[in-house]
Amino acid sequence: MVRFTILLIALTFFVIGCVAIPTESEPAGYAKSMVQDAIRYYDRNGRDAAVVHYSSEDRVHGQWYVFIVDADGYVIASPNPDMIGRDPALRVDASGYFYGDDLMGATGAGKWISYIFRNPETGENARKHTWVVRYDDLLFASGFYEEE
Repeated sequence: MVRFTILLIALTFFVIGCVAIPTESEPAGYAKSMVQDAIRYYDRNGRDAAVVHYSSEDRVHGQWYVFIVDADGYVIASPNPDMIGRDPALRVDASGYFYGDDLMGATGAGKWISYIFRNPETGENARKHTWVVRYDDLLFASGFYEEE
């Protein structure tokens, strides 16, 4: 019986280790995993710590970063200080498309939205696909830019 229990535990750890973790080469899955990580960070450390953590420029890795929006549509955490506290009515992309309603319409199940935004990696405007999840009346979001 002991051998069976040890074998069962070893098999469980093997299966857990085989779960694929999305990488940057799988941008949709990676964006979703970044949002889930941010929500876990928020749960473990609280709102204030999450705001500080995700407002740091150190949290940008190429095109990858998380931003957090409050219930009124104001960005409360972003590695781009120009975005923090910005009027939600200004959520218009480079093509003139107002994407604020799409963003604010996210639910706990999550939602993809797309708009034109400056890619921090290239400095150029590009189509951005953002995964947004509403959690505790906050919006947690991360996305990726289309390659040209």
